[in-house]
Amino acid sequence: MNISKIHITNAQKARELYLDNLNPVEASADWHFAKREARRLVSASLRASNYLRDLSGAIQKNGGHTLVFRQMLAPPMSQDQFKLVCPVWVKGSENSCRPVPKNVADVVANTLIGRMDLGIAHWIVDSKIPSRRDILTLIRVTSTLMASQKVATSRRLRLAFEQEYAVADMLDKNGWTKLPSKLIDTRAAVPPKHFMHKTRFATDTTAPQEVDIACGLKNSYVLAMECKVTNDETNSVKRVNDVLKKAKAWKDHWGSFVMTAALLQGVIGAKDVQRLTDAGIHVFWSHNLNEFQNWLTKNMA
Repeated sequence: MNISKIHITNAQKARELYLDNLNPVEASADWHFAKREARRLVSASLRASNYLRDLSGAIQKNGGHTLVFRQMLAPPMSQDQFKLVCPVWVKGSENSCRPVPKNVADVVANTLIGRMDLGIAHWIVDSKIPSRRDILTLIRVTSTLMASQKVATSRRLRLAFEQEYAVADMLDKNGWTKLPSKLIDTRAAVPPKHFMHKTRFATDTTAPQEVDIACGLKNSYVLAMECKVTNDETNSVKRVNDVLKKAKAWKDHWGSFVMTAALLQGVIGAKDVQRLTDAGIHVFWSHNLNEFQNWLTKNMA
């Protein structure tokens, strides 16, 4: 694969800016955000399970609780590790937070109880009511562990929010009109110089694909822009694959009337940027929004 020099230059610039943003203030904000979200999840799982005395009941209502329960094991387990010791468990039930059938939930609960860290959940042995101190200790330990695993995701989500806001703000200042988000299933759904934030495009063979920013261009063309922030080059592969998947679904359904773009930020491999342009996807960078603004002006003329 021949990688464009401009991709290498922009990827290096984005990496440098990402590292500059890892200052103590921003890092602390990301850490506290991750801890706060983790505490919320742990507290919800404790309440749903009657403080670990009814794991099956909690999982039957919401499979997402296993995300928390897996962190209470000795040692904590990833999804793939837990799947090995509990083959009946379906990872998708955790990811989608959907209810789990009782027969499966019972097996999952028994597996969890058999591997639970009794140092932080000692009361489940005798089915006792935990003290306030017991609960606070478990919340502190488990949420800290979860936060350490999620802080990178929290940083990416924060930067992604800022990235999308910057695009919407630029469009607004340039006279674009924001429309309420809705399913885009006709060519004229987004008029010229109008945009939608977090909307969906209909496709032929898959569920409607969400897009971060949809911009109406002239002659009923629409630009579907995906805003992607990545923490490392391994993460960038996943983000780029997501853009490629959506671009194919939109092209299969809409042909050339939907153009796909990617706005990139963070640590991204130049080879992954090249994969985007090789697939006909327009690539822009958060550190050079003027380039995107100029592109829009040219395509609205």
